[in-house]
Amino acid sequence: MSRINVLVFPCGSEVGLEIARALGLSLHVRLHGASSRDDHGRQLFDRYAELPNIADVEFDERFAELLERWEIDLLFACHDSVMEYLAPRIAQWNVHLVNGDPLTARVARSKQASYELFADESWVPRHFACVDHVPAWPVLLKPDQGQGGQGVTLVRSRAEAELAIAGLSQPLICEYLPGLELTVDCFSDWRGRLLFVGPRSRERVVGGIAMRSRRVCADDAIQEIAARINERLPLRGPWFFQVKQDSAGVWKLLELSCRLSSSSVVHRVAGVNLPLMAVQDFMQRDQLVLEESRVTLVERRLASVAELDYAFESVYLDFDDTLVCDGSANPQAMRFIYRLLAMGKRLILLTRHDGYLSSALARARIAETLFDDIIHLRAGEPKSSVIQGRAIFVDNHFPERLEVARTLGIPVFDVDTLEMLFP
Repeated sequence: MSRINVLVFPCGSEVGLEIARALGLSLHVRLHGASSRDDHGRQLFDRYAELPNIADVEFDERFAELLERWEIDLLFACHDSVMEYLAPRIAQWNVHLVNGDPLTARVARSKQASYELFADESWVPRHFACVDHVPAWPVLLKPDQGQGGQGVTLVRSRAEAELAIAGLSQPLICEYLPGLELTVDCFSDWRGRLLFVGPRSRERVVGGIAMRSRRVCADDAIQEIAARINERLPLRGPWFFQVKQDSAGVWKLLELSCRLSSSSVVHRVAGVNLPLMAVQDFMQRDQLVLEESRVTLVERRLASVAELDYAFESVYLDFDDTLVCDGSANPQAMRFIYRLLAMGKRLILLTRHDGYLSSALARARIAETLFDDIIHLRAGEPKSSVIQGRAIFVDNHFPERLEVARTLGIPVFDVDTLEMLFP
């Protein structure tokens, strides 16, 4: 079957990077990325383009050209403002925007609009028109169109509230909720059925993004909130909402969004790939959710990716303590090797290994056929003497790297850098 052309925009956001990881190996997808700023999205997407900001007068024309050139079928919007902008315009471009209903996008972008739509529900927090209406302190101040807890301030007096309000755009004054906070990832299909409700904790948050999350069972109250949101808003694809407990332990709505959440990887590793479900849903396939409940906790951290400003054709790798450590294959080196093979590079193994190299490779379960050439050096023979052409050199031993770098002037790398090269 022909692959579906999927565009992720903005692809360098945490949401965009999660979609890339979730769909990168799918047989159904040809993945494309675009961003309005130069970031790491271009390192992860082989098919990548830069676009103006959505506020730029040239955006619509440039965006339409890109959709046509790449023959895009399916679009993931990875920021709430981008979703709100694209949703009422997407029909003119004949592309399916995941969860891109205009009403849903408008309501989800505004906490005030969300609270008004569900004003008759007991799980909507109390909110006040102005400080004069606040019955007791503390209360919470937050921007109407913020996300990820950004701009949220706890104020304990009228004076603190007035000071905080002066620094917020479209501030909301809400009751203070002191209890547990959860993000609830959901999925609604093309028939309007709510297929998945997956709460997760926010145990460590950096920049509004949950870096430590634990899967939590959805109780009846959370199931009811999800069901009511799904009934009142046209939803199709991944979406999420956040809840927090009040002083009595009752769940109250903080906000909702009609896009994928940045930490939905918690469910993907447990068997629920929400971006891939959106692709299947685009094809109008009925789906079942199969969860691997033994996976409960996900820790996230910053990753470093290096960019090499050097065109090369070959890679020369040392054997002992580089490709193999303590008799076993080095996982980072093996990942590096297979990535280079996918890039079409020549691999040459260099070694002064004392013993039968074939036996050592076999014990480490490394196939000799991985390499275009294997060069066994004599004692004292410099490695620079056998390296040819535009190449890079990997060796754990500093004197070897120094000799090659000074003699040939090519890039040299230690084993600890491999995880940062060619992700």
